Amino acid sequence: MLSPTVAYITPGGSDGRGGMGRFARYVERAAAEQPDGPRLVMLDSYGPGAFWAMPAWFALACLRLIGLCLFGRVDLVHLHTAMNGSVLRKLILAALARWCGVPVVLHIHGSDFHLFADALPGWLRRIMVGQLARCARIVALGAMWREYLVEGLGLAPDLVTVIHNGVPFPEHPPERSGGICTILSLGQLGPRKGTPELIAALGRLADRPWRAVLAGDGEVERSRDSVRRLGLEDRLLLPGWVGEAEARRLLDEADIFVLPSRTEGLPVALLEAMAAGLAVVTTPVGAIPSVVEDGVTGLLVPPGSVDDLTAALSGLLDDEGRRQGLGQAARRLIYDSFTINKTTQRLFGLYAEVSCRPVSRELP
Repeated sequence: MLSPTVAYITPGGSDGRGGMGRFARYVERAAAEQPDGPRLVMLDSYGPGAFWAMPAWFALACLRLIGLCLFGRVDLVHLHTAMNGSVLRKLILAALARWCGVPVVLHIHGSDFHLFADALPGWLRRIMVGQLARCARIVALGAMWREYLVEGLGLAPDLVTVIHNGVPFPEHPPERSGGICTILSLGQLGPRKGTPELIAALGRLADRPWRAVLAGDGEVERSRDSVRRLGLEDRLLLPGWVGEAEARRLLDEADIFVLPSRTEGLPVALLEAMAAGLAVVTTPVGAIPSVVEDGVTGLLVPPGSVDDLTAALSGLLDDEGRRQGLGQAARRLIYDSFTINKTTQRLFGLYAEVSCRPVSRELP
């Protein structure tokens, strides 16, 4: 059987920022490297610029999708969504694809998707659930998210499939010297990612030898103000958003990776840090507990707790051996279960299964 052609729709396409964008690039490369892999047609549902330009990009994505579906250019539509307006846009695209007779896989990444869904008025929530139920398959990032979709929203168990995010596996991570410890965080800066708690914890450790880099967009200036108030400008750098190559360099130079998020899906940056052999400190939210076992493959601290975060970082600063042990265990786990090759093997298998399903035409 010929490999399916898939319309892969995500904010920013394969050039998008954040975990969804990075994951899209990894999937695109994996498909291109496999002789019998699916052909991906990347569509940008949001655009690379400001929010005000988004409606035009979304309208263009709708038109391109209709053309691809009506002319038989795609066998499947794979939609990636976060929460809030992203869900509405993807459900519109899903309805258009189904009307054209093309099955839809909806991939839910949003860290606050459950909060968004639970806050909807009853009638709107029922409409959303009805639209989700019409998808050929829904992909969840972990067991916690699958349980919410099935138990919380009432979706059929066989509709929801768990496919973890995956990342490339560097065969030869750098040798880390025993010099001043470098602490790294990658991701959007702000309360959801626990940036205020991390800066506060580093302020409490100001008398210890360390340097830190917090790279990401979001509340950059507000975070820089907090750093200046603590007098840490020379040791705690906030460069803003960094590209894939720079992120890789930062991972190679770091000793500890910290992501004290309050809510999460399954962060790609966390998986990349573990693959690089870093000791990680994070929180047991979203699908993170399916990757990080406290004291084995990383350290888990309660979200929002500056005291616990400070204690975890302090212990790792003092113990190079423990840092190395956690990093090696984390790296083994990624190799065993969370490489992009293992993820795309499951994803491409799902493509082959779903794209062969007969889907009835229905009006959006």
